[in-house]
Amino acid sequence: MAILRPTFVPLFALTAALLLPSLHAQTVQSGLGEDAQAIIDAPAVPVPDQPAVPDTISIPRFEETVPAAARPAIVAQPMVADDVEAVEIPAELIGEEEAEEEEEVEMAEDATLQEEIDEKDSTIKNMEGVTPGRAPLTASALRARSKPEPQAKLGADVMTRTEARTFTFAIPAPRGQMLDRNGYPLAQSKVSYYAAISFPYLGKEVEDAEVLRYAGERILHVNNILGSEWDLPGKTVLQHYKERRWFPLTFSSILTDEEVDELNRQQMEGLKLHPVYVRHYPQGETLSHVIGYVGKRPPRLTGPIVNDEPLWGQGVGVDGLEEAFETDLRGQDGRVNVLFKEDGTKTKEDVLSKPKPGFNVVTAIDLEMQRICESLLAEKVKRGAMVVLDVRTGDIVAMASYPQFNPNDFIPSISQEKYSALVEDPAKPLFPRAYRAAYPPASTFKVPVALGFLESGYISAGDMYPCPNAWTIGDLTMRNWNTKEEGMMNVVTALTRSCNTWFYEVAVSAGADSMSYMATRLGLGQKTGIPLNEVEGFIPSNRWWLDKYGYMMSDGEEAVMSIGQGKVEATPLQIAKMMAAVGNGREVMKPRLVLQIQDLNHEIVRSFPTEVANSLNVDGYSLRTVRRGMYDVVNAGNGTGKAAYHKITVSGKTGTGQWKVAQEQNIAWFAGYFPSKYPIYSFAVIYEGEPGEKVGGGKNAAPVVGAFLEQYLTEENYNRVRDAATELKEVDPGDLDEYSYRDSMRPSIFRTGPGGEVPALEQVNPAEEQAGPEPPQRGGGGLFNRIFKRERR
Repeated sequence: MAILRPTFVPLFALTAALLLPSLHAQTVQSGLGEDAQAIIDAPAVPVPDQPAVPDTISIPRFEETVPAAARPAIVAQPMVADDVEAVEIPAELIGEEEAEEEEEVEMAEDATLQEEIDEKDSTIKNMEGVTPGRAPLTASALRARSKPEPQAKLGADVMTRTEARTFTFAIPAPRGQMLDRNGYPLAQSKVSYYAAISFPYLGKEVEDAEVLRYAGERILHVNNILGSEWDLPGKTVLQHYKERRWFPLTFSSILTDEEVDELNRQQMEGLKLHPVYVRHYPQGETLSHVIGYVGKRPPRLTGPIVNDEPLWGQGVGVDGLEEAFETDLRGQDGRVNVLFKEDGTKTKEDVLSKPKPGFNVVTAIDLEMQRICESLLAEKVKRGAMVVLDVRTGDIVAMASYPQFNPNDFIPSISQEKYSALVEDPAKPLFPRAYRAAYPPASTFKVPVALGFLESGYISAGDMYPCPNAWTIGDLTMRNWNTKEEGMMNVVTALTRSCNTWFYEVAVSAGADSMSYMATRLGLGQKTGIPLNEVEGFIPSNRWWLDKYGYMMSDGEEAVMSIGQGKVEATPLQIAKMMAAVGNGREVMKPRLVLQIQDLNHEIVRSFPTEVANSLNVDGYSLRTVRRGMYDVVNAGNGTGKAAYHKITVSGKTGTGQWKVAQEQNIAWFAGYFPSKYPIYSFAVIYEGEPGEKVGGGKNAAPVVGAFLEQYLTEENYNRVRDAATELKEVDPGDLDEYSYRDSMRPSIFRTGPGGEVPALEQVNPAEEQAGPEPPQRGGGGLFNRIFKRERR
């Protein structure tokens, strides 16, 4: 693996007065290598009542593409994608548990809040009795009121004097950086300043009121200059003077560069700028849910100073990568010995050891992609998420949740007002939806369902089932999103049109385990293994149902499961992982969020290789069938995802589902991969509707992907994707998408009716059926079929 080599100025320029190194992290332009990308050919199949789409659509290079106005028009069916809405699930199949909302863990539980001061103990309030315009107290004036201190003998060691002190302090090390895959900084440490009171010795007989006035005059001086309202509790001031006056007493928040300059121009005795290392997030809100923030700062120290006490309190990572890689990011503290004269003046300092900065964490994130995803969510989605994975490696190149928050607001502490606004915001900006929110996957779940049906051997690509506008079993009636009957169709068209009633019919015959087994194999209902606090989601099975309820899933419950509703839940990250597996066709890759850990000299301390979660191990015949349907969802005239159309060729699946039934709040999905042949990236987008809002995957989610491709696929990126796909074709020129589905419309040899007979099925083209070649041997007809095949009862 190539090594990132960020460019830095020296980390440790220890200041003589402040004992602190300075860190200036630079934006890095070198990377771990470019993801070459490519465009490829993609097959298509004819649909009933429409002109046949050629089997091969040749996609030219970017500079050769035809203007949009000159493209051939796509013939649409009467029902357009915008008409797709969530179908109502019968209340009997929802149950009480589905109405319960899972606890949502937000990212502010360990935030450090700004200190609140009781008005009765306010140092500033105690200043109200001081005559305006009165000269401020000085240390020399206060000491003059006290009895003279005994004079030390000439040449006596400073340590023999009453108020002299020597201390050994720990110098906190700067945290390591976080970088995107190309070296751009996501989190850094920088030197910042607090305004602080540096108490000199005020005399043996100084009164508490005089100490409070001395401190209050310095705080007011700063407030008047900067227009601020900082304050300190009087009790804190007095305790600090009596026990810790050699150490600066900070009272402000982090100062801006302009404020630092202004205070340097208007200096005052006993007032100093206290430098510290603080965390800084140069990209602001970008990737905030993944990075997390630094919090849990220790409270202000009290009591006598002890050796090896830190010069300032360090926070620790709170959620996100800041928490996950705390031990790597935290450096090794240095040590310094400081000698103070009896009047509080520092006379000598010896650096015993320099601090060593923490390691750098190099993520798989592509900052360009991440920004585009976040900007589109802000523009087109009220609340939701978008994830983009590299299907070849599992790299998470973008993972956005919206709305976001700015982690800089938590550094070094956040005001109670701002904290309350974030926590109480109904849009939940602190909630990382991309990996910690489990949603019903709705019709995106039809991808593993269809694959499970095919692999079980219960259906083949040519089996025909009706697509009525409603389906009844017992006393329950479940409807399709289309109010009109759409006739007989095979699995490819069922995916293209997202026909719910088709899936109901097949599901009750094929059984729940064919669906749950394939969904689990594709990574749904289980944590992906990223180093963040993610949720599992849930995929029900007959075994779970039997253990919990004492009976196996009913036909109605199986029907609801087949369209990704009921108890089925998955995160956007899991859906993107599933699509990556379907896209690469061979392996289910473990999503990779971090590429490597580096030291200050850019040497790799630890790397994270790509990992295969499990082999996909499905028959190519089954996979080609499902991929055909996903291709037609976007590229055929009757597909539900036409809003994501792009010349790069996109395959995907829309989804629209019930979510929070009591609030009549639904969700919209669009997930898939591109290019359609030899894919490079997979994606998943979810849109949370408002209560009562009519949403649709083709209307609300697919346009986000279409806009993403338009923005990201500049000429340079477009040709990189094209070239990467070409490389894949050269490495593995398999026939994954070459098989013609028009030649395979035949009944499955595994499908039987109630009495064991093979039912008569209407064929799309009986003449072609007789002349067509035998389909390839389907691997799903073996052990998978023996386990999951069942007769309809």
